[in-house]
Amino acid sequence: MSELEDKWNEVIRRAETTDALFCIFKTRGGKTQFFASKGSQLSNYTPNTDGFILSSFDENELKMIHNDISFNLDSEVDVAHFDEYIKLRKKLNPTSEKDSSTSEKAYEQSFDIVIQKLQTKEATKIVLSAKQNIETKKSAFDIFSNIASKDSYEFAYLLHLPTGETWIGCTPEILLKKRSESYSTISLAGTISNDGKQQWHEKEIREQQVVTDYITKRLNEVDANISVGTTYSKAAGMIQHLCTDISFTSSESLSSLIKLLHPTPAVLGYPTSTALSAIKTAESHERELYSGVVGFQSSSKGEADIFVNLRCGKLHQNSITLFAGGGIMPDSTEENEWNEVQMKFKSIRKSFFELKTANANQTR
Repeated sequence: MSELEDKWNEVIRRAETTDALFCIFKTRGGKTQFFASKGSQLSNYTPNTDGFILSSFDENELKMIHNDISFNLDSEVDVAHFDEYIKLRKKLNPTSEKDSSTSEKAYEQSFDIVIQKLQTKEATKIVLSAKQNIETKKSAFDIFSNIASKDSYEFAYLLHLPTGETWIGCTPEILLKKRSESYSTISLAGTISNDGKQQWHEKEIREQQVVTDYITKRLNEVDANISVGTTYSKAAGMIQHLCTDISFTSSESLSSLIKLLHPTPAVLGYPTSTALSAIKTAESHERELYSGVVGFQSSSKGEADIFVNLRCGKLHQNSITLFAGGGIMPDSTEENEWNEVQMKFKSIRKSFFELKTANANQTR
């Protein structure tokens, strides 16, 4: 029996149990990779191990899925074996009950709490999120295949945890890319439609500048050698954001830099402690992995690709809960912010459920 067949037998065996722990992921323009752990629990982060990295929104502790079993799914041999695995995909559907959605009334109440903090100048920005539950009979693999075929986001992933949870995402936001001691990140914030009918306003410009200022301030605290690029519009599916590329060199460890930067004001707000307190009070749902960290590292190559977990969803039996949010500024209006969140939900649904067509114009 070949080594590849041994790997697949192990993967398939784990898929038939409740403790399956694996991920499938793809960077934009990269190969589709599969990591599975022989263990049944997430491991604590270790710097000298190859694997998938994750953490929730408000936890500083990084977790890992070690790539005890790994290969890419872009070769014909691996795809043939993957077909066998897909036959078992129904075994991955969670049995949890259907979740609820954030109503506009509930969002309005949360907005009122947040805007009060901003207008009294306790904070300059607070990111308010919402969730939307929609019915679907599509499997996790079907949804991931839709996302990966479009290649319009920085990172797409499917994550199955030993608790039975399955998460899927397609984030546009890079937290850190590591190549030896050279790093890059982005300041990403502000949202408008990608249809050419909207223009950037002062609110979005200030919202994104808060993120840029925070990242550079934090990097200066560890004496990083920083280079900040010019701000531009970055397309992500149906919407676009303001983006500034930031590169730097540092001798700090990857985990130290992740903890230094995350969560940025792009998903939290500023000042961080005030924003976090307001979010805990205003939001009636737990963010869980949404706006947390996902990515992978290859310690043998001295490389890592880490992302902020946006445009994501948690799969339930016959439904999926999507998560999205937006930055609230002192001059924000509830109607505009609610509409922005709905626009993001629409973009996620399109990425998750609409098949790519031969004539589709894919935005980058």
